[in-house]
Amino acid sequence: MTHELCGSVCALGGFHGAYCGNSYGSQGAAPAWECIHVCSGNSRQNCGGDYRNRVLRLSYTGSSEDACMNRNVFVPGNRTFVELNIPDAPAFRTLQSAGLPECLYRCRSGCQAVIFSQQQRLCHLLELAAVPAALSSASSGDFFVRR
Repeated sequence: MTHELCGSVCALGGFHGAYCGNSYGSQGAAPAWECIHVCSGNSRQNCGGDYRNRVLRLSYTGSSEDACMNRNVFVPGNRTFVELNIPDAPAFRTLQSAGLPECLYRCRSGCQAVIFSQQQRLCHLLELAAVPAALSSASSGDFFVRR
């Protein structure tokens, strides 16, 4: 984990804080001295403490925050299976993934949807918001489409 990874993943959901939330909750902010653990992905960054999360404020640039966020938000989708017979043009890529946030983060250019299988830790990045018939066995995973 790094501040950059955390911010990028939380931005996918349109959150204002890089802990994937929009408020501190009922407990409020903790004192800085309680947040002394380094990030596992960057030892020069601080990621929180025992029962504490480091909260980073996210800000969005561009002509319109809504336009920017609508392009990067994923929502649960209904699966539509399609038969694709296009040689040399794969309709999906499958990667190992630690969790759903990482899977969504990897869905970048040319990716319109994902299927994430928690049990197998597999992330299927789909070029269409429809599921290729070749992935019918992955139908038990969580399916998200880009809004």
